[in-house]
Amino acid sequence: MRVALVAAPLMARSGVYRSAHDLVGAARARGLPWTALIGVRPEAPGAVTHSPGVTETSISRHGVDVLRDVHRIVHTDPDVRRADVVISLVPQSDMVVAASRALRHGPRIAWVRGLPWPAAGEQARARRLLLATLESRALRRLDDVWATSPSLADQVSRVREPAIVQAGVPGLPRTSTGEQEGPLVWAGRLSVEKGPGEFLDLVRRVGGPARLHGTGPLDDELRARRHDGLEWAGWLPADRLWGDAGVAVTTSFRDAFGRSPVEAASAGVPVLLSEGTGAAPALYTDPGLRRRFVLPLDDHGAWDTAVRDLRRDPDLRRLVSDHVHSTASELTIDRSLDAALHRLAVLAPHLAPLERTASR
Repeated sequence: MRVALVAAPLMARSGVYRSAHDLVGAARARGLPWTALIGVRPEAPGAVTHSPGVTETSISRHGVDVLRDVHRIVHTDPDVRRADVVISLVPQSDMVVAASRALRHGPRIAWVRGLPWPAAGEQARARRLLLATLESRALRRLDDVWATSPSLADQVSRVREPAIVQAGVPGLPRTSTGEQEGPLVWAGRLSVEKGPGEFLDLVRRVGGPARLHGTGPLDDELRARRHDGLEWAGWLPADRLWGDAGVAVTTSFRDAFGRSPVEAASAGVPVLLSEGTGAAPALYTDPGLRRRFVLPLDDHGAWDTAVRDLRRDPDLRRLVSDHVHSTASELTIDRSLDAALHRLAVLAPHLAPLERTASR
């Protein structure tokens, strides 16, 4: 069964980009003929990855015109055209796949990995309403819609009730048991919804050492606010991000999953998360720990207390490290692939052999 992932356009070679490569790699390791077509902005930051079955191309148009570029690459890609199942990973390719007559020979699916329309304040109101209208229409026309977490499913359900098909990460070797006193580390796209400014404010209140990784549209604005104790770092491979970290911090206003904190947790780094992080309930299954380390962004006192408690108490760091390392083992890319294969089997009974493959 040929499955083609489509993600275009991508502004950075970060979360969705890496997930597409990871999913295709995991599927092909099982002998499944998955492919991915990725359309990337010419100026997109991040290292180019080369993986068997993954095609990367450039997307240059902007606004509604970008749909023409996405339509072009989708309908000229041989892997997408002959796929039995096409799964879109971003809103613009949702719109193109939903409208395509040429792709109606098999299931067309949106695997929603972030809020599929801008939230209030993130873009001009007229543009936000237009994108929400176009994406809502696309989600209603597709054969199935998946969301990566219960919190994201709740947001998407105003348009279409999605199935929950979790995201995942490859996982990292455990490098921390909570013993070390390292810096606070934040990693992500420097954009409004990820809340990097909240991290800067936290470091200003509690002091360093701290480190920020990432690039994005808020880069210049945030650099103007940098202060002592904060190291400004660019993107690094995941296996180099967390080696010396004391606490991984995620301050997202909304994050459908949260690749960075899951990677950090898999390495054993204690994590401190906002309530807007989709993976938070899965990483903190202990109610007492969740109350202390999954926090509302506006409760500055709770954030400051959580940082100070983790910094001064090695026993607490070890406890948190053990807990999140264990729960992150359930959020792997192979578990995500399993979930996708099970949902495909439910969607189309003739795909049932895939379910047996997933259970291996």
